[in-house]
Amino acid sequence: MQTIKAAKRLGPSVSRSLSSPVQVLIYLSDLLSDWEGRARERRTLAEMSNHLLKDLGLSRTDARREAEKPLWRV
Repeated sequence: MQTIKAAKRLGPSVSRSLSSPVQVLIYLSDLLSDWEGRARERRTLAEMSNHLLKDLGLSRTDARREAEKPLWRV
C-alpha cells in the first residue's frame, strides 16, 4: 500500500503503471539504471580534457557544475 501511495505522488501515469509488486520492482530497476548512467556520464564529463569540452561547447565550469549535481537531478 505504501508503494501505491508513493506512486500517486509521482503522478497519475506512474501510479497506474505501478499496480503490482513486479511493476514496482521494474520501475525501481529502471530508475536505478537511469541514475547509474547519469552518474557515469557525469564522471566522464568531469574527466574530459578542456579541448573535448570545448568541442562540446562546454566550459570547465559547466562540466564541474554538471558533475556536482546529485545523480537523481536531471
